[in-house]
Amino acid sequence: MRAFAVQTFGQAAAIHDLPIPSADGAFLIRVRYAGVNPIDYKLIDRLTAASNYPFVIGADFAGVIEHVPAGERDFRIGDRVFGMARTHGAYADYTAIAPGSKTDPFAPIPEGVTDEQAAALPIPAITALGSLELLGVKAGQPVLVMGATGGVGGYALQMARSRGAHVIATVRGDADAARLLGAKEVYDTKTGDVISALHAAHPEGVDAVLDLVNGKDTISRDAEILKSGGSLVSTIYAADEAWFAERKIKAHNIAGLTNPFSTRQGLSQVASMLADGTITARISTIVELDAAGQILEKLRKGGLRGKALIRL
Repeated sequence: MRAFAVQTFGQAAAIHDLPIPSADGAFLIRVRYAGVNPIDYKLIDRLTAASNYPFVIGADFAGVIEHVPAGERDFRIGDRVFGMARTHGAYADYTAIAPGSKTDPFAPIPEGVTDEQAAALPIPAITALGSLELLGVKAGQPVLVMGATGGVGGYALQMARSRGAHVIATVRGDADAARLLGAKEVYDTKTGDVISALHAAHPEGVDAVLDLVNGKDTISRDAEILKSGGSLVSTIYAADEAWFAERKIKAHNIAGLTNPFSTRQGLSQVASMLADGTITARISTIVELDAAGQILEKLRKGGLRGKALIRL
């Protein structure tokens, strides 16, 4: 099979001809589309000599089952499925997933949802869902999404809007997109200090902040715009939970396997949201596998708007 992978430590990711993953005791899935996420290039950067090679890039996928392990009754050959293939990767013609894997959950694609739409969902949509659940977002609450027009932010705006929250967004140059996704107020980081502007507009503070962009050196400023007793979620593990607790703010870090919605049930929930129109998948770019390196580099440099997919 063809795969975009790192063959050995120290090499750049490239297209390789690799063996199809063993289907012995596992689901074998023919990948139709792989979703491109920032974690994909970040994992390349984190590879060490002790990592498992060849390392196939990617996790999010949509595809069709070609082999079902003995005794499995929930799925059949030919079923369309989507999910996260962390173990064997997704930028490849095939991936394999062990039954009941907690690291590689997958779920059926509902009728009315295309393979492309399904591939755009897993990591960003369940991260948005898990974050809003941790924040306890309710109708009427002012909720701030920082970095609102990326993959996670776009879904978070739509989900918060569907809950009846008063949605506030910070963006970098794409305010119109945030408004289309549900933001009632938009603050552009290109035009000045958004924290000061937010404090002026909401001197009483906001109830919840989903921070998708600020690192450990800058996230402390979120305390300036949060009410006492408010909640904060960082999706890049930047929040010092004890520091915020001293200021009567409930801070949480969420990513990957720490997300309770990283399950078959969580995937089915976001797929249902897409099927019933609660959320839409903003797919901007679909490329062939040969362009995987270029599209990852474009994402790394911040040059993508909307979701990029790789067609296998």
